[in-house]
Amino acid sequence: MIYKFRVLSDEDELFLRDFEVDSESTFLTLHKAIQENLGFDPSQLVSFFLADEHWNKGMELTLIDMQNDTGLAAIPMDKVKIKELITKRKERLLYTYDIFADRNLFIELIDMAEAKEGIEYPLCTASLGEAPIQVADDIILDFDAENDEKNEIDELFNEFNDDDFGSLGFDDDSEF
Repeated sequence: MIYKFRVLSDEDELFLRDFEVDSESTFLTLHKAIQENLGFDPSQLVSFFLADEHWNKGMELTLIDMQNDTGLAAIPMDKVKIKELITKRKERLLYTYDIFADRNLFIELIDMAEAKEGIEYPLCTASLGEAPIQVADDIILDFDAENDEKNEIDELFNEFNDDDFGSLGFDDDSEF
């Protein structure tokens, strides 16, 4: 099964990326696709977080194994397949790409479909706007209250629907 994820940023309402990735892939595969597409420095620490409908952080998936005395503090992203944690449309992830400033990309599973023959996944199928600056050392971030930011992201997801981009290869009538 191929999962289609939409990625938005709260720093630029014109930024959008859609990625198609095999559900059998690990979160590390999705991470590498995002990193490559956005031109991010792969030496920086990043994490995925499962998120609820209000974008609150849940379980963390890290780039490195972060064990402590009580066991795993978080799950390494190369140890878990996407389909093991994401199973239905509208499930959400936060991709924290600037750990120290807690800057995130907002990711939602928007569709699921069968793989197309001859296509190599992961694949970026829609790209709008410029990538955010990865590390916020020299920029000043001026955000509204946290809840306002999350509501704005929800509004952006509602604005950006597949009809805005034409058919991107997924059958809207398919049931999974």
